[in-house]
Amino acid sequence: MTKKIIIVRHAKSSWTDFNLSDFDRPLDERGLTDAPAMAALLKDTGYVPQKLISSSAVRAKSTANFFANVFGLPLETTEDLYHGEPDDFLEQLSLLHEDVSCVALFGHNPGITYLANLIKPAVTDNIPTCGMIICEMPPQTAWKKAKWSKMKLISILTPKNPYP
Repeated sequence: MTKKIIIVRHAKSSWTDFNLSDFDRPLDERGLTDAPAMAALLKDTGYVPQKLISSSAVRAKSTANFFANVFGLPLETTEDLYHGEPDDFLEQLSLLHEDVSCVALFGHNPGITYLANLIKPAVTDNIPTCGMIICEMPPQTAWKKAKWSKMKLISILTPKNPYP
């Protein structure tokens, strides 16, 4: 079975309250529009995650909650994906049960753009807010054996370019 990984950059966040920490910034109006639209788009394209794992930062959790509502799934959060390194994302994949065939991970830039370029070198200079990377692992690869260099990029979807 081919396993699919969807990596989502949080939607546009607000910078209106400079008293808030980076971790606590909420989504702005555009983010509140883009996140549900991108969640619906993902469902319309036929990708159905069985598990949602998000950075515990407010803007990432808020984005992921729209996906949780669309797919009727609970949301797991971890501080490890807050400005997570590539190995932090791989660690989350390694913890998945083998029955899971599709997962969505929610995080932040510059890490998300870096991941896209690990999967397919020189593919993009920026994954915009609420952009999604859709990739897959070779058939029969265990989650514990996931490597960015062995994944295949299927698509990058963004609010301004939502179709593969």
